[in-house]
Amino acid sequence: MPEHNDLGQMNNSETENTPLQPMDFTDILDGMFSFYRSHFRLFLAIVAVYFVLEFGIELIFAGFTTLAASGTVILMSGFTLIATSVISILVTAGLMYASAHVYLGREITPGAALQQALQRFWTYLGSVMLWGLVVIGLMVTIIGIPFAIYFSVRWGLYTLPVLLEGTTARNALRRSTELVKGTWWRVFGIMLAISLISFMIYFILEASSGIFLSWMGLTEAEEPTGLLDTLRQLFVPTLSEIGWFSYTIRRLVSLGIAAFTMPIGAIGSTLLYFDLRIRKEAFDIEMRVTD
Repeated sequence: MPEHNDLGQMNNSETENTPLQPMDFTDILDGMFSFYRSHFRLFLAIVAVYFVLEFGIELIFAGFTTLAASGTVILMSGFTLIATSVISILVTAGLMYASAHVYLGREITPGAALQQALQRFWTYLGSVMLWGLVVIGLMVTIIGIPFAIYFSVRWGLYTLPVLLEGTTARNALRRSTELVKGTWWRVFGIMLAISLISFMIYFILEASSGIFLSWMGLTEAEEPTGLLDTLRQLFVPTLSEIGWFSYTIRRLVSLGIAAFTMPIGAIGSTLLYFDLRIRKEAFDIEMRVTD
């Protein structure tokens, strides 16, 4: 399998004795948190890029909306959405590349992880867009939702083939299909669990911080008109509702929580990728041979 040997061709003098073996459901979930805890500074440094850039863009946009006309604000909103999405995609790629090195017991710096993500960015962005066009397109109609779920899982492991195997955007989706084939339900269950765990941690921290800041008087706004408005003010209060100081504090806390939870999904997906390679391609044996 020479086309999938890129990791084996790396500098194996840096490889520690990491046990490469198939992982069950609990192994992946346990590894997700143990890797994050033992390499917290590495992941924190990577997500710091997300935190700083996202916060800067949001403050610029918030200040711009208080001065610009409504038409200009709409254009600025689109630009802000694109910019924040690009940053999120880049940082996620860096997290997954770093996670792969952590799994293999290799040293890597935050800068090296982000540099690799930047080098493969356009290919990675292409795979993200292909995945999104199909999955989101199918979700437009009710009858297409089951197919959207099916393809979102079947193609869901496209990131690491782009970053580690040097494949193209289209081939990354095919590569994911190869790995998921025959184990769709298992992969679906693990992906769902990873997503739910990450979301629940984010939701609990976000709700707790919103309640605490409200209790401190930092997010006071107009009386909400209903349940949805109450939730919106709790999670995403606007600048006009709470003022500059409260808005800045709220966004600092919210983005900090988002950055804190980002590595969870990245690490979990990386462990799932290697588990499938070990099960289907004897990747553990391949690595021992190349050592």
